[in-house]
Amino acid sequence: MAVQKGLGVVFGISSTGIILKTVASTSASSWTNSDHSTSSGSKGKWRFTGQSLTKGGETVQLRDENGATLGQVIYDKNQELSLTCYPSGSTLAKAQAANVLPAIGDRAVVKEPHGANTYDGDVGSKAQGSSYRYNNYIVTGAAKSKSQTDIVSFDVTLQRFDSNNETNGDDASSAVQDSNTITAN
Repeated sequence: MAVQKGLGVVFGISSTGIILKTVASTSASSWTNSDHSTSSGSKGKWRFTGQSLTKGGETVQLRDENGATLGQVIYDKNQELSLTCYPSGSTLAKAQAANVLPAIGDRAVVKEPHGANTYDGDVGSKAQGSSYRYNNYIVTGAAKSKSQTDIVSFDVTLQRFDSNNETNGDDASSAVQDSNTITAN
């Protein structure tokens, strides 16, 4: 843990894990869960080393007859979360089991600490009981890097749309997703 002296700054990454839900159909009971926030069972844990959040949206500019901008309409607001992490485990076999990129279109539940002032509300603000906070995302990109002189690392890109984020239930299991969209029940 970092020790701060002098000027107060926000340091480090708050996300504690990710749960991937491979979607086989619109039925939540047929999803395959892979919780990479713990190293329990036969799988390992993804440890985060970088996190970047970008808010965006589509815009239409309103112009007059001379082409001067008079205003704009902003719609379809969204968030893109990029995570850098590496697979680990208490054994080599567990680390190897965690060394699998998510599929494009998989659902991702990014976990944040539950306690007040310990989570990043932009990344995860919904409470799952008293254990963690989260937001639901869709995997839109995934890359794996290997080297002769370094550990394997992942860059995973996730996206969520403000107008289409689930509000029912404490977990993503209440939502329905197919290959094109994600909607609340």
